[in-house]
Amino acid sequence: FTIKIGGISRTLWLDIMPVVREGSIQGSLLHISDITERKKRDGRLRRAENLASLTTLAAGVAHEIKNPLGSISIHIQLMQKSLKRDKQLKEESAERYLGVLNEEVERLNNIIVDFLFAVRPMNPTMKKSDINKVLSDLLEFVKYEMQEASVTIECEFQSDLPKVDIDEKYIKQAILNIIKNSVAAMPDGGVMFFRTVKDEDIVHIYICDNGSGISEENMSKIFEPYFTTKQFGSGLGLTVVYKIIKEQIGRASCRERV
Repeated sequence: FTIKIGGISRTLWLDIMPVVREGSIQGSLLHISDITERKKRDGRLRRAENLASLTTLAAGVAHEIKNPLGSISIHIQLMQKSLKRDKQLKEESAERYLGVLNEEVERLNNIIVDFLFAVRPMNPTMKKSDINKVLSDLLEFVKYEMQEASVTIECEFQSDLPKVDIDEKYIKQAILNIIKNSVAAMPDGGVMFFRTVKDEDIVHIYICDNGSGISEENMSKIFEPYFTTKQFGSGLGLTVVYKIIKEQIGRASCRERV
């Protein structure tokens, strides 16, 4: 708690411990610590960490935006050269150039949307939900997409799971991001396995696949913003997963096997 001493705010930490003698409590020991400087140090450290995270995000956004902007610039120059040379732009050429421009503008929009989702505070609406039903509904939604990718779905859901406090919309988004990553890791098809199980007071969701996997050196980086091993990808998919799970008092982790 914080109090003012001589017009200066000080932060104090209070510990109360029982004094036990001959098997019974004889009194209490009160210990008060002045942690003002420690709190200031912690605040400076948090600000430095936030600034470092912001710098990483800004660098990632700049890098991601640079490629589509470069492509847009090149195709505008090609259109200008064609107009200067022929005094006109043929319909076929115009459609080709404008098609590329539209694709790159859409790519830029997706980069910004993903970035805003990753950095904006979330406001989840928590309610008691059946996690097995949430998973079943989502897998039904992506069933045809998985079939087209030659990916088989296998499930093992524990039947007596307690309901958990989650925002279904966000949880589905997180799991959908994981599914997309798994499908991308199995270009020739494969198997995805979904399992739910209760361990003491914790409900676990395990998602496995038999794709190419993640190398050991990349394992610690997968939740970092803009880290990706894909040729095309924002590098924010698993960052969003981590954020969604953390905001809902959960924990996301990656293992070689479960």
